[in-house]
Amino acid sequence: MPAVLLLEDNAPYRALLTEILTLAGFAVHAAPDGRRVAEILAEKRIDLVITDVVMPERDGIETMTALRYSHPRLPVIAISGDLPLNLHLYLTIAEKLGASRVLAKPFKTEVLVAAAREAIAASNPAAAPVTAVP
Repeated sequence: MPAVLLLEDNAPYRALLTEILTLAGFAVHAAPDGRRVAEILAEKRIDLVITDVVMPERDGIETMTALRYSHPRLPVIAISGDLPLNLHLYLTIAEKLGASRVLAKPFKTEVLVAAAREAIAASNPAAAPVTAVP
């Protein structure tokens, strides 16, 4: 089962995405920001990071920058729902930092699940495809 690290500061939204990804066949480890990413990656095998871009403490841009050095092959999906002008800027920066996909909130959950599957498959072509648990 592929493992996803979900970074989202909005607790209800984090819980919703965790449930959706779990139902889609992913093992989800969730955190409210990027402060503990290095610790989590040292303790667990993670196949994908999904990070909100705008968060308190350590935001998605800082987290992605650190991941480019510590785990350059780990795929990242950046999500954001900030103000429209900032949203475009933040998601463009995330793309420049190597995000596999960028998604503006609100997005359809099936788009996130498909993006997660694609990102994991692209980073490990030999891995079996992720399918939903019956």
